[in-house]
Amino acid sequence: MVVYSGVICGMDPVCCISSSLRESACIDKLTRGSNQPFYQVLVDVHVDPDLLVAYVPEENLLAPDGPNKGRFDHPYLSFLFYGMDAAGDFIPIKQLREKYNRPRHEVPPIDEDA
Repeated sequence: MVVYSGVICGMDPVCCISSSLRESACIDKLTRGSNQPFYQVLVDVHVDPDLLVAYVPEENLLAPDGPNKGRFDHPYLSFLFYGMDAAGDFIPIKQLREKYNRPRHEVPPIDEDA
């Protein structure tokens, strides 16, 4: 399994790549096969400058243990996200929120003086 940092920017409810690509990627050998959500993931260019977008099955995703406010860089980031909220989550542009029918979620900043 390839390990890299990424930001999800899209998803398909099932695998939507061609049968020849499914075969070369060994999709049928996955535990859940092609009948699971697949995600378009922007890959951090500092981790792999040659891989801009990965198509990742849900069973291969790992969420970070906690907020990750570290450096993440990708040439498409400013086109798809407004920036980062106080929790370290990227804020998707309106078109992404509408496409996936999700409301904008923001975590209020932590009041350090409280």
